[in-house]
Amino acid sequence: AAAAPPSDETALDAGRMRWGALVVLAVAGMGVAAYLTYTYWADEVVACGGVANCEAVQQSEYSAIAGVPVALLGGLAATALLSIALGRLAGLALAVEWASLATLGLTTASVAFAAYLTYVELFVLEDICLYCVALACIFTVSWLISLGDSFLARDISPGPE
Repeated sequence: AAAAPPSDETALDAGRMRWGALVVLAVAGMGVAAYLTYTYWADEVVACGGVANCEAVQQSEYSAIAGVPVALLGGLAATALLSIALGRLAGLALAVEWASLATLGLTTASVAFAAYLTYVELFVLEDICLYCVALACIFTVSWLISLGDSFLARDISPGPE
């Protein structure tokens, strides 16, 4: 016998879990990006615990675009992701209509940029920054969630009161 399709309540819970996971990932991304941005502008050593050479990556010519640290760009992307996810969870009309597409676009661009930076770390600088890898992983998982949401999207907005 074929399994019964998931109930509307199960689909709603799964949607809330996906958007809630994006909130958690966005906050984590903001934290990582904030730390790297602070160390860049404060000219502080990045605490990498001797596991990688974060400082070499942070001091490279690839760590900023027109004087703006790429970590700040990651932080702005994470902040945008947080805003979209919270708006979607709150059931804001514009977010309900556009959140899946906006999140997919934002995370796709973020993953592409993180892939480029990871390439630079591995093959140009020949050093790796654990924080950069963490941010790349955060955006990759966010992208996978948003990709899934684009195909599994259901209305999770609060019902009329």
